[in-house]
Amino acid sequence: MEFRNLITFVRAAELRSFSQAARQLGYSQSAVSMQIGQLEAELNTSLFDRVGKTIALTPQGLRFYEHAQNILRMAESAREDMKNAGAVAGSLRVMMAESICMSLFPPVLTRFRALYPDVRIVVMTGTTGDMFRALAQNDADMILHLDHQIYRSDIVVPVAGPIPIVFVAPADHPLAALDRVPLEDCLRYPFILTEKGMSYRSQLDAQLAERNLELNPFLELGNTDVIARLVEQGMGLSFLPEFVVREQIARGAIARLNVEGVDVTLWRQLIYHKGKWMTPAMQAMIDIIREETEG
Repeated sequence: MEFRNLITFVRAAELRSFSQAARQLGYSQSAVSMQIGQLEAELNTSLFDRVGKTIALTPQGLRFYEHAQNILRMAESAREDMKNAGAVAGSLRVMMAESICMSLFPPVLTRFRALYPDVRIVVMTGTTGDMFRALAQNDADMILHLDHQIYRSDIVVPVAGPIPIVFVAPADHPLAALDRVPLEDCLRYPFILTEKGMSYRSQLDAQLAERNLELNPFLELGNTDVIARLVEQGMGLSFLPEFVVREQIARGAIARLNVEGVDVTLWRQLIYHKGKWMTPAMQAMIDIIREETEG
């Protein structure tokens, strides 16, 4: 059933004239008669009574007129919906590590919300395994990942960059005044660290083990913001992603230590599945994260 035949039928029914319908639609009268004839043959019924030079809908024509109007309204609604498909709206599901959620993502979220208030954002946290399972099962549109640099054929990485991991101490700590801090001296002081198994904690432990050293913190926490606050309050030293403590270092509440013999760098990567259709909301989030983290 062709849409042009439906449009012609509805117009002829409204005008009660094939000739007037032809003039309005830019067809010849014979073309209109042919289209109506095609519909009637397809439906196996007569849609119009043709008496002399006048036409009128048959009872079957009246019933089909309602169906035709509904079909054309639905088609117009679909066209309008597709016109608006490029609008930044709908929902966006982003999954990330808790440290990123607490420290790196809030300014991104604030800016995104101001620019695109019609997007409903769902933020989830989880481990690296959780995040990649969510991508594979389409339970997340994208993930913001902080770990070693990842290369896989089934993912796309539109934003990536190194994140330094730094030793920090309270601003008034004795080590804060030193230009260079020997690793062994640093390890003599109490530490607050993330749990074992965290990506940068694992790299730190591995590099210490190469030198036959070990770090046993007096406190382990999963929330890096809480760790940073405890360091600021003088509770101990820590080893954290630089973005977590950037603001406290800038205002002089925490000191970054130049510790010799340890070099740990992770990669911040924004990732989505290769098979995922790129929605306008996803592209907008990519652009903002790129500007916030690379600009």
